[in-house]
Amino acid sequence: MLSVGGVPSSYSHSVPSMASIGSGSWNPNVPCGSPWIVKVTDITDNLTGSTSYNNSPFSPGIDYAPAHSDAKRWLTPGATPSGWVSPGPSCTITNLKGQTVASFVEIDNVRIGSTFYKETDCSTTFNAVNGGKTYTTGGSKCDVTANIYSSPTDSCTKSTDQGCWYKIHTEFDQDWQGAAYCGPSTVCDPAQAQSQIIAQSTYIDVQGFIFWDPDHVTTQWHSFSGWELHPLTAWRMHQSSTQPDFSVSASPSSMFLNQGSSAATTVTVTSLNGFSGTVNLGANVSPSGPTFSLASNSLTVTSGGSASTTLTVSASNSTTVGSYSITLSATSGALSHSSVVSLTVTSAGDFSISTNPSSLNLVGGGSAQSIITLTSLKGFTGSVSLSATVSGQHVRANLSPNSITLTSSGSASSTLTISTNRRVTPGTYTVTITAVSGSITHTTTITLTVT
Repeated sequence: MLSVGGVPSSYSHSVPSMASIGSGSWNPNVPCGSPWIVKVTDITDNLTGSTSYNNSPFSPGIDYAPAHSDAKRWLTPGATPSGWVSPGPSCTITNLKGQTVASFVEIDNVRIGSTFYKETDCSTTFNAVNGGKTYTTGGSKCDVTANIYSSPTDSCTKSTDQGCWYKIHTEFDQDWQGAAYCGPSTVCDPAQAQSQIIAQSTYIDVQGFIFWDPDHVTTQWHSFSGWELHPLTAWRMHQSSTQPDFSVSASPSSMFLNQGSSAATTVTVTSLNGFSGTVNLGANVSPSGPTFSLASNSLTVTSGGSASTTLTVSASNSTTVGSYSITLSATSGALSHSSVVSLTVTSAGDFSISTNPSSLNLVGGGSAQSIITLTSLKGFTGSVSLSATVSGQHVRANLSPNSITLTSSGSASSTLTISTNRRVTPGTYTVTITAVSGSITHTTTITLTVT
């Protein structure tokens, strides 16, 4: 019996006969070896609703964590759900018939349905199972969803439509993007999917984990079943077509600017299928208002490689507060691709900084803490960087976290820990805390008395 990726590849009659075993995971963050290559109907078992769940050889999917929402977002940090392997979801599951089957699969030669990519369930922090902290990549991340289908037509209007058997819901997971498992310059970049895939036309291959969502079993937009590929771990153009091409992406793909400030994003062009050549870059913003500049208007890419430049965006004090879209264009001969960067311009506003307590007393070799609180003023929103300096030797100051994101009229705090060693000279010291966001800088001090 051949074993691939920890999954036995001899099956009973109730387990789908795979056309082949995949050549491996396209996403380096998925340590599952080779996926099973399956058809959508292998998962749905040509059924809809709870009947599909009860009969599918892939039931129950990866929905056996303490809460099913944990299953689809599981990363590396955080508490490992019972029965799982860190990092990520288990590569195999025991189905309802007691058989060991793959949870990590590949589906080839499918198309995106007429309901194209949508963003839902946005957040700036990881799910609780992943630690609950602010996203590694910063900013808000959303589940980016779409249905894929393998039938000749995209038809699924009621639960009795056979077209529903050939459809399955897929999602680029928000936590996977927040950890840079997916996103710009990865094999599961939703921005690239949105810019390169034409609904009901472009044929693609996908990889992901089979997940059962019990909350949407009877909804039309979910194809009248709970089946999903969530997380979707990788996609590519269908490999029957391997002409040289390239992709263009921006990181970050969402930017927030206060009036009177600037920010930058990295624009990357990546070779696909052996592409090599010069790619010309351009950009436009809609509606007009913010200004931008590209450090380079063209990039030279070698086969299998990538090249990057910087796009700097500025908003003057008179720029209208609101939402903008910056469309990046990349052309080389007959090849043309685009990527969209979302920009939000907010009121210049301001923020205040305070300490509690504002004076500390400790003995040599001891430590103490003070809470640093930032408060939004005049509608200020944005990220504020914190730093601390001490006037003296053998005294250390540490801020956790050292970056805070404020929302309009909101406040947030960081903990300042001051520690000394036994060689510190008794006396009075000044600890200066500096808060910076764009052109706005505020400082405050804490008096430290060492005895």
